[in-house]
Amino acid sequence: MRVCVIGLGRMGRGIAVNLSRKGHEVLGFDIDPNAASKLSGSNVIVTSDMLKCPEGADYVIIAVPTGKESISVINSIAGVVKGTILDTTTMSLSELKDTLRVVGERGLRYLSVRLEKGPREAERGELILYVGGDEELFKESSSILSQIGTPVYVGNHEQATALKLISNVILTANAVILAEVSTVIRKLGMDPDTVVKALSMGGSDSAQLRARLPWMLKGNYSESFSLRLARDVIDKALEYAQSMGIQLPITTLIDELLRIAEAAGYGSKDFSEIAEMLKVNERKL
Repeated sequence: MRVCVIGLGRMGRGIAVNLSRKGHEVLGFDIDPNAASKLSGSNVIVTSDMLKCPEGADYVIIAVPTGKESISVINSIAGVVKGTILDTTTMSLSELKDTLRVVGERGLRYLSVRLEKGPREAERGELILYVGGDEELFKESSSILSQIGTPVYVGNHEQATALKLISNVILTANAVILAEVSTVIRKLGMDPDTVVKALSMGGSDSAQLRARLPWMLKGNYSESFSLRLARDVIDKALEYAQSMGIQLPITTLIDELLRIAEAAGYGSKDFSEIAEMLKVNERKL
């Protein structure tokens, strides 16, 4: 199978490597001229011409940061792409509407594929996929989707997009609470691994506790989901809720805290670096 991946950042790069390892012919494109060097040692073929990537591709996977960029990509490749577009971009409702308008006008085969988990899972083919769009097209695409991760058909494009935003609100709120209590845990002087093991056995267990609390306690963060991207998704969630006349006061407070941390220079690797800002504030007290 021939696959084109447009956007070779942390997630797109992982998906491309995973699919190439499974024997697919994978072409990739990114506006970053250094993208090819980050894929050295893999079988992914990186092209400098975005229009060459989707030629003859059975599937085109879009993995760009925002909906605006996704719309730009779709407009650019619409005359070339013949296969199905799997758009993994996290976007707002307004961006989704603009995207679907372009898709409809161009008569493209398109699925919304919103991703859960991080770059390591992308490279292992262990992502969770919230898929929205035509159900028959989803069934037709189940083989490639199942090689990227575990696909869950959730309904229409809006439902898949909203579910991804809701998921990000929950995980971000969880991680922010963990960052706050990490200051208390450090005062206890306990072994970080023992703390995580103990807490994960009780009612406070969560994916964020197991993945991000160790980073916070040890001050050693992996490249995963930058604070800038986390804040952007929270902003999209707030915009979506407001469009329905719903207020999210706690999410709004978290958004403000993320903005403060970003302005202070934290979160280039992962948004959980907000714990480092809290450490600084703790020392000032």
